[in-house]
Amino acid sequence: MPLDTAYSVCPHDCPSACALAVERLDGATIGRVRGAEAQSYTRGIVCAKVARYAERQHHPERLGAPLRRVGEKGRGRDAFVPVSWDAALDEVAERLTLAAQRHGPETVWPHFYSGTMGLVQRDGIQRLAHAMRYSRQHSTICVSLVDAGWNAAVGQKRGVDGREIAKSDLIVVWGGNPASTQINVMSYIAQARRERGAKLVVVDPYRTATGLSTGGAVCAAEVAASAARREAGSRRERQNRMSTPRSIRSGSRTSRSASADCAERCALHRAAGPRWRS
Repeated sequence: MPLDTAYSVCPHDCPSACALAVERLDGATIGRVRGAEAQSYTRGIVCAKVARYAERQHHPERLGAPLRRVGEKGRGRDAFVPVSWDAALDEVAERLTLAAQRHGPETVWPHFYSGTMGLVQRDGIQRLAHAMRYSRQHSTICVSLVDAGWNAAVGQKRGVDGREIAKSDLIVVWGGNPASTQINVMSYIAQARRERGAKLVVVDPYRTATGLSTGGAVCAAEVAASAARREAGSRRERQNRMSTPRSIRSGSRTSRSASADCAERCALHRAAGPRWRS
């Protein structure tokens, strides 16, 4: 029987930030990890990865001490020997200090991002970098392209409350796979489809569980190409307007609508088969 239940939040780099109910078996051992029932977003639901957290936390082969390499790469565990935390920290500090003395502090680049969130696990290294005047970086190594696209289209890096998905009539999942990585989001999508008959559109270059759940097909490349064609058409129209005398500028339009052009090209791509995904 568990000693009690502690309430926490998932530490992973995931926008769901699920509320957790964690069984404590004793002062140093956890049991089952569930989603917190009382939290209105999590609603008792948690992904399989976090539900099995105790297995990783208490696995007998989990790395629990620093290792120093003493052998060549490729030898596996035989190439490492355990050392104390004090010895490991002293060696790292000595090498960083020596590098900074020889080449200046900016020779050290703390290259990192997320994975496990938190002030200690992730952001603590920022204090070291600032105090020692090490090289700095734009703090992301994985989402710069997505951020640029989102900011260009929306204006700010903000989104809607995930709970509002359940009240939607059209849901677009672009480059995400919530069926595997955000099961809470998928539960709200399922609710909207069940209660409102909502449509789900998934745009992704990979065949994913979320895409397979749509029952339809979306070609990511064609969506991007269609957007590019519309932008090119808009540029041509602006250029034509600038070169046409004001007296005959009457709001000219392209001879074919973007939707008709997209439909024709999508039909060609659909016939090709392999370039489409469900």
